[in-house]
Amino acid sequence: MDKGQDFFEYMQKATVAVCTVRETKNRLRQAGFEELSPAGKWQLQAGQGYYTQTSPSMLLAFQTAANGNYEELRIIGAHTDNPALKLKPAPEVDNDGYRRLNMEIYGGPIFHTWFDRPLSIAGTVALRSDRPLAPELRIVDLQKPVVTIPSLAIHMNREVNKGVEIKAQKEMLPLIATLKEKMEKENYLLRLLAAELGVEPAAILDFDLFVYCAEAGSLVGAEEEFISCPRIDDTAMVYAAMQALIAGKPQTGVNAALFVDHEEIGSLSRQGADSMNFNLLLEKLRQGLSIEAAAWTDTLLRSFFISADGAHACHPAYPEKCDPTNRPKVNRGIVIKQSGNKAYASEAFSTAAWQQVCEQAQVPYQKFVNHADIPGGKTIGSLISRYLPIPIVDTGLAMLAMHSARELAGWQDMEDMIRAMTAFYSL
Repeated sequence: MDKGQDFFEYMQKATVAVCTVRETKNRLRQAGFEELSPAGKWQLQAGQGYYTQTSPSMLLAFQTAANGNYEELRIIGAHTDNPALKLKPAPEVDNDGYRRLNMEIYGGPIFHTWFDRPLSIAGTVALRSDRPLAPELRIVDLQKPVVTIPSLAIHMNREVNKGVEIKAQKEMLPLIATLKEKMEKENYLLRLLAAELGVEPAAILDFDLFVYCAEAGSLVGAEEEFISCPRIDDTAMVYAAMQALIAGKPQTGVNAALFVDHEEIGSLSRQGADSMNFNLLLEKLRQGLSIEAAAWTDTLLRSFFISADGAHACHPAYPEKCDPTNRPKVNRGIVIKQSGNKAYASEAFSTAAWQQVCEQAQVPYQKFVNHADIPGGKTIGSLISRYLPIPIVDTGLAMLAMHSARELAGWQDMEDMIRAMTAFYSL
């Protein structure tokens, strides 16, 4: 297989959160993992892999040690969502011979990077069912460039290269078609979705649909050392954790991977990190392993959590944006992220522990701290720490162009991250 081929094939299928989870489940199933219903009692066996979900956009996968000793958990967490454009209900907007789709901004995308690219649509569609409180939920991914956002020619805006504010509601509406005679004013998108799903338009009650960049990822650079790809943040870390979970066989305890949704908008949902969802599934795990509650507390206290998300590399055109002494670079090692205000959960103990794992795996590492005058983001690590009393370290790939429609990272860093995570799971 060519360098990076499997990764790019995964990324092309992992277009939005539900599709990322679907592809991850498919690969876990192929590796011998068994699906568990979140309801009912779990009958778990030693030396077996499992996965479960309470929502189509989140996933908990785990593997039990063959020796039946479950005294600790090794967990890696990442998020399944990415900055995008979310379609609004009744999205058709017609003017000047064109049909566009009304949308709202999801997360924090860099607006101008979405212009003049082939874009597509994916997400979930809710259909009528015989049970009012249980509509049928279907995943749809058009997997072809059905929309685009054309920019305004420089001849009509001579100041564009000096920096112009982009009004999302006016300028970011994706173009889907030209207006034609006998074209229905309403339900154009519903008919497109219905044809894709093989149902009548009237069967569609609602949807959660996102516009995503439909371009395939690739290796770039004279020596093919960079990854240029949509959705590196944070789908690349979902891929890495999945690969490591499949490869790493626990000597003792339980290896687990938690993939949550809505990190880009604050994690405040039942699928997000800032919820009791993970705790409820851990309780199911405890019961399935037949561990008493008091002993389970001891198990948690011996456990460790890795929060894996993108990290900012020092940008060669903007070196002043980086911390003076902590300056991560692409392909110089995986990044450990630290923050005095606990935007990241790393502390001395968890950082040192992760460093030792990396050293054992012969993986180089670097550290990231925000420039004191430039506040940064946060991720799921600190949110998980609100619910679980275990050491957590925040780590990730050094990236450029984070939240662009197409981001940049290093292939060597990707391989190193998978190797470090596999070493963690093999302890």
